[in-house]
Amino acid sequence: MVESGEVITSGVAATDAQWCAFLTQDGGSFYIRAPNTTSPSGKQSLLSLLEIAESLGCATAWMLVDRQRADFVSVVSAFKFLGFQLSQGVFKDAGANKIHALLRYELE
Repeated sequence: MVESGEVITSGVAATDAQWCAFLTQDGGSFYIRAPNTTSPSGKQSLLSLLEIAESLGCATAWMLVDRQRADFVSVVSAFKFLGFQLSQGVFKDAGANKIHALLRYELE
């Protein structure tokens, strides 16, 4: 498992934006869980994780985004802007998944 984090300060409050990722046992897919709080500087953390996935020889990176986020639509739009694609057809039950949305990023 790989983790990349940043502390986001806004006024008095500070929140931890923790990116968490893991490699499948066959080494073909790299899964990344989006943090609950994102910031513009979080893009660098994501790019670092994608570079790690590519250096490990992964063909695909998957982003898991919590569907219950208040900013779910804008977060998914931001990932789509970076090249991720919503993937409901890849897994039989992905469309019925009420917890996370899966976004696919081709590394090759």
